[in-house]
Amino acid sequence: MGNIVTVNVSQQQAPTPSTLQKTGALISQGATTTAPNTSTFLTQLADLTSILKGALAISTLVWSSGVVTATTAAPHGFTPADTITLTIAGASPSGYNTTAVCTITGASTFTYPLVSNPGIYVSGATYTPEDVAELLAMATTFFAQGSHQGVFVLELGPGNATDGVTALSTYITANPNAFYAYLVPRFWDAVSAFLTFLATFESTTAKTYFFVTTTTGTYTSYTALMKDVVALVEAPGIPVTEFSLAAAFYVMLNYAPSSSNRVTPFAFAFLLGVTPYPTKGNNALLTAILAANVNYVGTGQEGGLSNAVLFNGTTADGNDFTYWYSVDWVQINVDLAIANAIINGSNNPANPLYYNQDGINRLQAVATSTMNSGVAFGLVLGTPTQTQFSPSDLNAAIAAGAFNGVTDVNAVPFIVYSQLNPGDYKIGKYAGLTIVYVPARGFRAIIFNVLVSQFVAT
Repeated sequence: MGNIVTVNVSQQQAPTPSTLQKTGALISQGATTTAPNTSTFLTQLADLTSILKGALAISTLVWSSGVVTATTAAPHGFTPADTITLTIAGASPSGYNTTAVCTITGASTFTYPLVSNPGIYVSGATYTPEDVAELLAMATTFFAQGSHQGVFVLELGPGNATDGVTALSTYITANPNAFYAYLVPRFWDAVSAFLTFLATFESTTAKTYFFVTTTTGTYTSYTALMKDVVALVEAPGIPVTEFSLAAAFYVMLNYAPSSSNRVTPFAFAFLLGVTPYPTKGNNALLTAILAANVNYVGTGQEGGLSNAVLFNGTTADGNDFTYWYSVDWVQINVDLAIANAIINGSNNPANPLYYNQDGINRLQAVATSTMNSGVAFGLVLGTPTQTQFSPSDLNAAIAAGAFNGVTDVNAVPFIVYSQLNPGDYKIGKYAGLTIVYVPARGFRAIIFNVLVSQFVAT
């Protein structure tokens, strides 16, 4: 006997939230034992131990005319003609021990300058790439902030800064949106190849950032076009175990926007395990650094706090980092929500999503819901509204200030859009959704006026 009633079930699938803005990488150039172009996830500082490269043996050291030629016990993997900073230690005589910029002369040899002759080499020498100590400092400072946020180590292979930039460019091309942000080695600072590379991520849709440690002599290399750069000048004389910008890197990656965990301003964020830049005698310098949209570690002394805090909190273009974080969040989540609605609507026989006015209304509602979440999460300023202006009327409304203090989600009506774009309906294209909004941000400067009077009220 056949069934009297047949029940059909269709299913709507909720989207998996994007994790792009939670992913960041500490860049290594030969500091680990992992293969080039591989990434390793660290949940704690101890996770670095198993992959961190140790000191490597040197067979011979020969001094001649102010130059030492080192022969390594095994091929070092560096590119001939490169210059790389290495630390030579454990040698006897000890006069060979130093940290120097070395020239790679062969598969198992390199040279470095040394003014005085230490004598005939006996034994015990090792060499360690500068990047080993630096990567350890990155991870140490990063995890000093807490254990709630993990980070990747991206190994690019040994080499100089230009080699590293080339390797990173190749990696990103092959793995777009693999990471939201990269903490780069100090020796990349102001290198011409790096500055050229940065220019390729300046678009408003790039969603890729580089945290760059710079100096008082090179910070002007980063221009107002570089919205993709968070630059910081470290305090002089910091310990070798500190990499100051790793603290701010943690703060950024630790954002987890929700209605109960709103995004806090980047400026004046508490930083742990880092050294504040000394203020005595440095007022003009620190003022110039801030004016150049570069960051530094200060203290909360003005607010009665001894904590180290991040001063400026901006990208190199002068926007608070949370400005671009908000822009990226909106791009990512509006894309995710609308694509999800279209796919689910294409598989819902009870209420299919068609290209008509009702379909446009439904997509507009999805975008509005996303922006409401942005308000609740501390990323969007102004309560969302919905409008259905034509493009010309929308531009006129924007110019007239109609959306001041609100977030507007506009959808050009179906008939109007079809008349303006007669070829789009047949290919299923609709380009009539627009969001007009202001990212939420924190304070950076307060002006307080005080009027002192000698008049006594009668």
